[in-house]
Amino acid sequence: MCIKVVLSFLLVALTAQATTPEVGKDKLRRLVKLPVVTFQSDWTFDPERGFTIGSESQDIASQITDLKKELTKDTRDAARYYQLGQLYTKINETGAARNTWNKSVELYRKRVELQPENGTLLTEFGRALQDAGKRTEAESILRQAVRVAPKDWKCWAALGSFLDGESRRNLGENPKAFSVANKKKNTSEPFRPAFAEVSQAEKWLEEAGSCFDKAVAAAPEESEVYYHRAMHLSLRNFLLKEIQRASGLQEDGEPITKCFSQESLSDLKRASELCPTDYQRIASLALFEIYTANNGRVNWHEGLSWNSLPDRSQRLIREAMTRLQDLAQNSDPRLAAGALEALGILQGPVLQENRICLETLRRAITLDPSREQAWEALSATLAKAHNYSELFSVCEERLKQKDAPHNRVLFAKACEKMKLWDTAEEQILAALKQAPLDFSANLSLAALLLRRSQDSSLMLEANGWLGRSESLLSSLSDQYKTKEQVIDLALTRSIYFALNDDVDSARQWVKVAMEKDKDNDLAREILSAMTF
Repeated sequence: MCIKVVLSFLLVALTAQATTPEVGKDKLRRLVKLPVVTFQSDWTFDPERGFTIGSESQDIASQITDLKKELTKDTRDAARYYQLGQLYTKINETGAARNTWNKSVELYRKRVELQPENGTLLTEFGRALQDAGKRTEAESILRQAVRVAPKDWKCWAALGSFLDGESRRNLGENPKAFSVANKKKNTSEPFRPAFAEVSQAEKWLEEAGSCFDKAVAAAPEESEVYYHRAMHLSLRNFLLKEIQRASGLQEDGEPITKCFSQESLSDLKRASELCPTDYQRIASLALFEIYTANNGRVNWHEGLSWNSLPDRSQRLIREAMTRLQDLAQNSDPRLAAGALEALGILQGPVLQENRICLETLRRAITLDPSREQAWEALSATLAKAHNYSELFSVCEERLKQKDAPHNRVLFAKACEKMKLWDTAEEQILAALKQAPLDFSANLSLAALLLRRSQDSSLMLEANGWLGRSESLLSSLSDQYKTKEQVIDLALTRSIYFALNDDVDSARQWVKVAMEKDKDNDLAREILSAMTF
């Protein structure tokens, strides 16, 4: 029987015969815990776009503000609207992106009517058409651009990127970044492209490679051409592996591991050398080297074995970190803070230098307190080290900088560790006002009410919040539902039923948790308390 059915059945279970002793109930209340806090990934990876490291959303928000100030309300705004669309996409504001791209297309169309043989202008127009969803016209315009300006690297790179995107779309591969740091891509639906789709995608990929080679030949000192070619090689290897696996030509395996090759790494290294102040690319180069050296497989939960890396890899990573340290001395506080954030993110999981990592991340937020990922990495490192008093202080300071549901839930968790229950409840209530449908906040309030549930009215209220939590979790697709969430709900539910003398139902909920984690210590303690 699937978990979802089990949960629904247990929710309406009849009162069981067994009861829990009063001494056991006191122990059960002490065993109630707030749900596990899931920290945001330090980085994500997309085969076509590469690594995203650190507080990109903060950088993007600043860029959007600056771009809006530059708008002149004439056709010169075409490029600015296009850039705005790109930025909105990166922070998942798809509606705003669509509106700005449509505006960009409208303005570019007017400009192209006046300059139909301008290759750069045609390229920009073609990219805007592509992102606005007008792909047939986009391809026509981009091909026209390379005909009228065959020596312009931007024309070739734009056509290559278009063909890569079409290859990916033709194969039905969802262009969404996923965290190679913490989990695999969800593959609940089998990959089954038709022969014609595969054939066309392979042709596009081959032509895209030729386009990027021509872009490099046209501008051998331009960072962007090497970066785009590196990402083309990454995407090509990824899609070809998908095709082979779907066709049964190779055994199953994660296609993402094929993204990391020496070919791509060589181009990324050159791209980073030609753009020495881009801390994102410096950090990305270090990560790409690690994944390449490990054939695309790194278990960060167990920790990276530094000594297992080849000498060449160790040198490159050390050089990248030195470059980030140098950038951290830059007079621009935003640039220095970004470099420190990237450096701190690498120092923790890569070098296992937690003390230095903490110092680096603190320096980053001192220079730029808006860097959310620096706060997140700092909090995660302190939590992992069980340094709860300092975690409490960091969470308190972070909340002053940005009042957000996630930050309040995290602060409540720190309060739990310090046994500051009233403060924890205050934070959860505030989080629920901001985000009533937040699963962690709902389950946290249920847990806090159970801790002081000698009053029957509190038990009834706790049950209501548990019901809301179960409903919220059931509404999530498997892609977004974590094992930890199922376990947290199951164990909190088991305590609720045990406190209500429905021991059989309580044991069934414990069983649900142990099916996910058979060695769960809290589950064993709950079972023990019921027979105290």
